Amino acid sequence: MLLFFVLLIGVTSAANVICTDYGKDIGGGGDFKGYYVRPVPTTCRFRHLGNWSPQFRIDQGQPQCKGGWKEWNKKCYFEAGHKNWKDGEEFCNRNQAHNWQPNDREEYKWVEQNVMRHNTWYYLGTVCNSKGQSTNVADFYTASGEDMRKIQQKLNVKVHPGRNVNNHSMPCMVSYRNHNEWRWKYHHMNCKDPQRIVCEAPMA
Repeated sequence: MLLFFVLLIGVTSAANVICTDYGKDIGGGGDFKGYYVRPVPTTCRFRHLGNWSPQFRIDQGQPQCKGGWKEWNKKCYFEAGHKNWKDGEEFCNRNQAHNWQPNDREEYKWVEQNVMRHNTWYYLGTVCNSKGQSTNVADFYTASGEDMRKIQQKLNVKVHPGRNVNNHSMPCMVSYRNHNEWRWKYHHMNCKDPQRIVCEAPMA
């Protein structure tokens, strides 16, 4: 009987550890700090792109940045041209990367001056939201599964009034390079219209 209770306590303790740690800094592999802790739900579907949903997960980090990619703070960045959000994300995915979402203003400004090449609209990694329809940036998801509730505390951006992001017809966001107003004020998009793309790949 004593042995039974010892085993029962051991199993219960192990279960508690598993439940507590689940979802904490989960990545596809490597040291992808913050990736996939808040993954994009399958209900997030791009109506104007065949109801496609961004579900890719990186399975390995870059040992070093590839030619043409630029390194900053353990990540590699690359301007991938003029594409719709899906085509941009799939290009990034083939390079073990995602459409880029800045984690703070310092990162945004570095990418803006060192990676972006055109003063125009750029797609961001934010997609859909947890409320069905919202202009609250903290409600959004990211292709990399990073937690916008935490990112927004440092990034402190807003969405243009009335430009709600939803989970089907307007699930994407854009920002304008070198524009003092639109740098920190996002605009919604249907994801189908081509805009500039930046990929972000975590390093191993």
